Amino acid sequence: MKTITKYIIIEAIGPFIAGVLFFTFIFVIQLLPELFKLIINNGAPIKTSFEVFVYMLPFNVAITIPMSILMASIMGYGRLSSDNEIIVMRALGFSHMRIYIPIMILGVLTFLFSLFFNNVIMSESNYRYRALISYMINMRPSIAVGKLDFTYISDMGLSIGAEYSDNNGMSNVVIFDGTSESKRIITAKSGAWHNNEANSRVITLTLYDGVVQEMPYFGIVSNDFSVFNSMDINIVRRVSTLSSHERGLRELPAWKIHDKIEKTKSEASNMIRIQITDMIINSYSNIADGSVKDVGAFAKEYLNTNSAELKEMRTKGMESAVPYFYYVEFHKFISIPAACLFMVIVGAPLGIVGKRSGRGFGFGISVIVVVMYYLLITAAEIIAGNRTVPAFFAMWFPNIVLAIIGGFFMITSFFSKGR
Repeated sequence: MKTITKYIIIEAIGPFIAGVLFFTFIFVIQLLPELFKLIINNGAPIKTSFEVFVYMLPFNVAITIPMSILMASIMGYGRLSSDNEIIVMRALGFSHMRIYIPIMILGVLTFLFSLFFNNVIMSESNYRYRALISYMINMRPSIAVGKLDFTYISDMGLSIGAEYSDNNGMSNVVIFDGTSESKRIITAKSGAWHNNEANSRVITLTLYDGVVQEMPYFGIVSNDFSVFNSMDINIVRRVSTLSSHERGLRELPAWKIHDKIEKTKSEASNMIRIQITDMIINSYSNIADGSVKDVGAFAKEYLNTNSAELKEMRTKGMESAVPYFYYVEFHKFISIPAACLFMVIVGAPLGIVGKRSGRGFGFGISVIVVVMYYLLITAAEIIAGNRTVPAFFAMWFPNIVLAIIGGFFMITSFFSKGR
């Protein structure tokens, strides 16, 4: 029994490693243009740019692990099926479930590893990535302004877009400035960076041939504008360190997000309790005839009389207390690793069905299912963005689909000919 389990797991490990390398390579290819843009166009330091690149990798690896275990299960069992080893195992009396157990064990192991990877390694790399990007922008704000991008630079309080941008300047510049009492939009034919170096105390952005349009906060479009030949925007450089950045939700492990959720719920519950207490005290103080002497008895009667209203108040208060995306990020850190468990129940029956089609069939069907899974994740993000369904359903939607498909394939294989 143990020999067969080890044999099947070893057979699947090769395709799993190949899948991790292949899918990671696909994602890395998409990241390389961003790396080259940082170095060549925006003049970012090469060493720091490669650090940013390294911190971007774990997010992509987190997606490739479920994809790779799918490829491992399809290609591993496909090879066994093509060489008639599955038929031999059945002839020896092994049940379908016994044949599937090894890949399920591997699925559990990859789930545990992915859970650790996503919550420890990826969350830390996300934090360091954002902190390093902030530091780079602080050193050289031109890094943040990409070609045909509209980017908000927090240190400047400006949103800057340009048709073309590099380390020296920009063309066809549009800037939204919300730092003054009235908003303003600045457009200019070109702009140039001065003292745009790491050791500069003040970095200057000079705009040429432009217009400043005032935009009052009250929504009244103003005709007040001014034309300028040149305008200087000075940026005082501030020194920041990694520890000076507060962690966002994607930079916290799931248990930390859970703690934030519970803390927010506790604070909201206390606030609601205080509100209800104030309501009881106000109602008690408004009794003119003084017929009720005992505050405790009055409070008990008030709670019984207004129970429906107070219950609705508590429910709405608790629902609105915790931001929706707290739940989204919490479930995301668990649902993506959990996909490993569902990928194996999809992949193993598909691999056996492949029979003599060989590794080409296994690889092809793996890519098809991976594309489907990627589309499901994208759909889940869209569903979460609309905030129309519970966060649990939004982030577990891909796994629910995989579970249905995998369950169908598993049940079908149990009743297939040659059992």
